[in-house]
Amino acid sequence: MFNKSCPTSVVFGLAFLIAHSVFGQALVDPSRTATAIDAAAGNRTVLQSANKISSDLLQEENAFAPASPGDSDLGQQLILKRNEKVQPFRFSLDSSEFWTDNAANARTGKKQDWFYSGGASFSYQPRLGKRFFFDSSLGEHWYRYSKLNELDFESGEASAGLIVIMPELANSVLYANYYYERITQGLGDSPIYTTQNIRVGAQKTFLIDRLQSANLGLMASFALDSDPVALRRHEYSVNTGYNYKIMRDLILSVSYRAAFYDYFKAARQDWYHSFGVVLSYQPREWLELAASYNYTLNRSSLSQFSYDSQLAGPSVSLKVRF
Repeated sequence: MFNKSCPTSVVFGLAFLIAHSVFGQALVDPSRTATAIDAAAGNRTVLQSANKISSDLLQEENAFAPASPGDSDLGQQLILKRNEKVQPFRFSLDSSEFWTDNAANARTGKKQDWFYSGGASFSYQPRLGKRFFFDSSLGEHWYRYSKLNELDFESGEASAGLIVIMPELANSVLYANYYYERITQGLGDSPIYTTQNIRVGAQKTFLIDRLQSANLGLMASFALDSDPVALRRHEYSVNTGYNYKIMRDLILSVSYRAAFYDYFKAARQDWYHSFGVVLSYQPREWLELAASYNYTLNRSSLSQFSYDSQLAGPSVSLKVRF
């Protein structure tokens, strides 16, 4: 369906159902599908590094002892432990299979399909001082549909920046980085979408008790450049989540993400809502199995870009730190 010789024709197959603005440029944002998949998988997000540091701080400060009959007399007990050597390198492989009721992110004419999502991520996060971390990452993921093969695409990401721990703010984590994303419709092909952004944000995890925790994140992403230029936009988002530890290695997580996308062209603004539930099982430090459900609702000032979709499926992640 994608005709490279006709740049104003239907672009990115049925998946992104191109419409045209008064400028004659495509306005459908192909990065939305990857964003929804990240949320549904529960194991790969653009805030992964800040989330990891925030989680590590929570574990260091609030390592509760297992429940015991004496808790009613002694109260909740903390475990004091030796700080482990910092492991700045992380490498992960993930593989997922999803069902969706709206493969095209279309307003009308929804089509169901199954698709595979898999890829690899590498990050380097050395500690620069008591509260500073340098943070860099590279990742490549590919998406293959069972029936609608014209929807297949690849997404590459790269980022570099700084993460700061703020004891003055209850050990909240602040970050700023440069972020680049590249989407193609065939390995080795020219990109159909690229974007460069400066992102700033904050992340905080709150302990409720030995079984429950919550997290809150804020982010602003300012576009430096995008191709096509009609897709250039700023993004402002808030992420919230609740986690319940059913067992030591079995966790139920519920999340909500709200984002406001302010596009530079055609006076377009979108409100994006993502609701997710993930049940994750980590029998080994390096292995995570998960099953997830995600509902996405997008409402745009240009009605042709309003849509809703569902994603559900299992995933497997292999993670190594060194």
